[in-house]
Order: sequence, then structure tokens, then C-alpha cells
Amino acid sequence: MRALKRTKDNIKVLFAGRYSADTLLSGPERTARSIFAEHCLSNSSVFIQYFFDGRKFSLFKKLFGKEVIASEGCEVLTLGLLRLMPELLRRKPEIIHLITFERFAAIFYIYRMVFNVKIIYNSHGIVQHENSEFKDIPAFYRFKDKICEKIFLKYSDKVIFPSILAMDIAEKYCSVNEKKAVVLPNGVNDVFFTGKAKQGSGAKLKAVLQFRNRLNSSGIELLEKSGSSIKIPLDIYILTNENIYLQNKDNISYHITKLIPSYELPDFYADKDIFLSLNKYDTFSISTAEAMASGLIPVVTSQTGISRYIENGVNGFVFDHFDIGGLPEILNKIGLTSLQERNELICSAVKTAGDLRWSSVYKLYEELYRETAG
Repeated sequence: MRALKRTKDNIKVLFAGRYSADTLLSGPERTARSIFAEHCLSNSSVFIQYFFDGRKFSLFKKLFGKEVIASEGCEVLTLGLLRLMPELLRRKPEIIHLITFERFAAIFYIYRMVFNVKIIYNSHGIVQHENSEFKDIPAFYRFKDKICEKIFLKYSDKVIFPSILAMDIAEKYCSVNEKKAVVLPNGVNDVFFTGKAKQGSGAKLKAVLQFRNRLNSSGIELLEKSGSSIKIPLDIYILTNENIYLQNKDNISYHITKLIPSYELPDFYADKDIFLSLNKYDTFSISTAEAMASGLIPVVTSQTGISRYIENGVNGFVFDHFDIGGLPEILNKIGLTSLQERNELICSAVKTAGDLRWSSVYKLYEELYRETAG
């Protein structure tokens, strides 16, 4: 077992949540892995997760199991429920960073009641809001999610939101102590900064939209409604594993492409011009930041958390999701701009994304660890 080492400058931080080994990661999973990787560059630490898949693991495994994975110079432990408390007692962390929403983590708050430990919770999305608005799950699981989220929001020492938008939505479901709330952006991995100058793609622009799950349905619906008002020639590439169909228009061609791993996206983006984030709910949108780093012009709704980093006509475009004419107006405008003007937009977008590199964003987390540990 690797101990959590305390030095003069380093805080003993134990991470918890979901450390997925999949190549297609959700935004919270990408954030979790990136923060943990940055932390492990100069600290000894451990990431604890649970045996999530009940169909794959036996009851004995889910209660008493333990698997160890070496990763990023630290350890990832998958533990059964009855292994969690002994592991905490051995590790004696100063801070538990609950980095994704997982119900098993409620046990950490029992540990907090007895031992002098601080808990930081990353609220990537408002689970109660997502369950009621976008997901079809049994009432019992909704209830468990509601109880756990209320515990995490109320009893954590710090709650990290990826945007002010996310914090505002959270306050509709649970009172959020302003002294505990912190707004920190999500980051972008270096692989997306290719440094390659964009080449004009010709008369027909190419746009990209990612459709990962039901939370993205509103973006597809808006795109369908707006299609007839988009007058410029446009290829729209939709990255999805869902079974969807969009009918081509006279000037618009839709291309349905399977989702691809993050490390392959920069090559895919190489000849694309525009990135579309059209949802009516998105607490940040890491995908938009990654596309900006790769040299795409972002077109996002004001309901997307990253919109606070985008200035209309300078490094991208923002419009209200419920303004049906907003998207066609912007796309038609981009289609009429000169190549030089588009390149200026791209350079500004890349610069903005540069401020969101994980190496820079992680420094904000380091400051928060020091502040929280006191």
C-alpha cells in the first residue's frame, strides 16, 4: 500500500468517484482523470472507486472486494463497501476530493463526522435536475440520488461548480452556502493544441456537433428546426453512437459518425471549421473547449456554461437556445466572412482555450486544497 505522504507544501488528498478505463469518457470522467493525473505529477495519492456494475460483480465482491491499478504514478483502488472505512483509516487523508457524483461516497460523510477530514465535492451537473428533465430512471434511484446529492451539497466543506450557471441551477434544488461554493472551469488536455494553422476548407464550411446522450437531445431538435433557415452551404458532422437520422437540405449535408476517443479528435477536427454546442442545458461543455483548442469556431447557446468565456464575434458566437433564429443568423454570418476574419476568430478561440489548459486550471485546485486544509 502506498501511503499518502505529507510534505511542507503538499496536502494529503484522497480522490474518490469513478475512474473509467473506457476510451469514450463523459465530461466528468475526463475531468476526474485529468485532475488526478496533474495531482500525481508532484504528489503521492490514491483514487478510490466502487464495483459499479452489479451485473458484472458478485455481492461478495461489492462488499469485500479490492482491486489495485497503478496509474499516473499513483494508485487506483476499486473497493467493496466494507473496505472503504478501513482504507480511510489507513490512509488518513486531510482532504477527500469527491470528484464525480457517486452514491457510494455517502460513506465518506460518516467518516467526516468522526475524523478531522475535509471534503471537496465536484458538482459537474445537477443530478436532481437531470433526472427530472432528461432521464427515465426508476423512482427509487431518483430518491437515492436526491438524498446523496443533498448530502454532498450541504455537508461538503467546498463545492466546486464548473460555471455560475451550474451553481444557479443547484440553488433551485438545495440551498448552497455561498462561502462553500467555488466556480472553477474544466480544462483542456494538451493533445488538442496541435499548433497547426487552419487551412481554408473552401466554399462549403464544415461544422461538428456531438450527441452523446439524452442531455444533448435539445441540440439536435434545435438543429432540425433551424435547418431550413441556414442559407450557406454546410456539411454538418454529428458524432454519436445513437440511432438518429436527419434529412439533408438543399444546402446542408448531414454526416453521422461514430463517437471517437478524445485522442483521435484533433485529427478529425483538422479540416473542420465550426463547433456547435446547442443544448438547453450544459453546465460547461469540455467538448467546446477542446474544439476551440483545435482551431474550430465555437457557436454555443447562452445556456452552456462555457459561454461566459466567449465574446460574440471575437472568439466565437453565443445565442439563446430558445431564439429559433439565432443559430441560422450566426451560421449565415460566418459563411459570409472572409477567410482572414475567420482566421482571426480561430486565433482568439485558441488563445481562450489556452487559458484553460489543465496545467493552468490545476493550479486553482492546488490553491483550493491549501485553503481548505487550512
